[in-house]
Amino acid sequence: MKTNRIIVLAAALLTITVCFAFAEQTIIQYDCIPNYANWGGVTKAYQKKTGVQIPPDMKGSSATMAALEAEKKSPKADCAYYSGAIGFQAASKGLHEPYKPKGWDKIPAGLKDPNGTWWTVHSAHVAILVNTSALKGKPVPRSFDDLLKPIYKGMIVYDDPRIHGTGFTFVSGINAVLGGGKDLKAGFDYLKKLDANILKYAKENSYNELLRGEIPIWINADGNGLKAKNVDKAPIEIVIPAEGTLTMPLVMGLVKGAPHKEETKKYLDWLLTDEAQHLMAESYFQPVMPVKLDASLQSKFPPKSAYAKAKVLPLDQLAAQADGIKKRWEKEIEGGR
Repeated sequence: MKTNRIIVLAAALLTITVCFAFAEQTIIQYDCIPNYANWGGVTKAYQKKTGVQIPPDMKGSSATMAALEAEKKSPKADCAYYSGAIGFQAASKGLHEPYKPKGWDKIPAGLKDPNGTWWTVHSAHVAILVNTSALKGKPVPRSFDDLLKPIYKGMIVYDDPRIHGTGFTFVSGINAVLGGGKDLKAGFDYLKKLDANILKYAKENSYNELLRGEIPIWINADGNGLKAKNVDKAPIEIVIPAEGTLTMPLVMGLVKGAPHKEETKKYLDWLLTDEAQHLMAESYFQPVMPVKLDASLQSKFPPKSAYAKAKVLPLDQLAAQADGIKKRWEKEIEGGR
């Protein structure tokens, strides 16, 4: 009897220890904003499935890269999420270590580093997101040129490109959309004109402000607008500008020296599964994997024809120009206010 009690007690203690350890496991993902690409829903599902927590992290892409550089000798993060060009740049700085998650072979060749230092997890497009109620009777802008009209003064926001990857994609890519040359003059001339109508260059995620109408017009990822309209039922219109737009791959990387490397690899594997890709698609970001979406969900995405003029910019070129573009924006746009 005594022996049996000891065995039962030991088993109970082991169970408690295992459960405690299971519950306490944590993976740190930099740039894990809950209202962007459904990271809140994705990480909640992973915790329910495995017990592993991935806390929210409000850094944008460039802020993430800066943090990883500062922590290079003693890494705090396990993995990171970025807009494509910034992820490419972070990998080129040696901030990632190679890893090819399960499903790697199904990612198109142009959307991953052959050595596994970064890979696309889903994609989006730059769009004009409009809270129609907040326009107070003004017409919905249909193009980037429309945004220059004086009627939109103090109504437009885009993300600070020194912090957020979506803002950087817009700032670095508008030149190509407008047919500018290598000197980026057409793009920066446009941004200077647009500055007259800017409410702010957002340093924090502006999703909730768009929902509430505090921001009438937000230049951001189309998926965020589609989620605001279809999930949160806000009066949002998603405009793919008449001039065209920019395709934005969003990428992941395993941080070099990740504190929880083996657990993180399992998480990165899972992000390419049908389950995770579908969860991301529920926030209207395009899956990178060949998953079949429910007809009702697929029907809420804009038709492919809406993106006929979308520009796909080479990530290596954008990454090489990134620091210079941010400094030029800081001097010519923000510094000129």
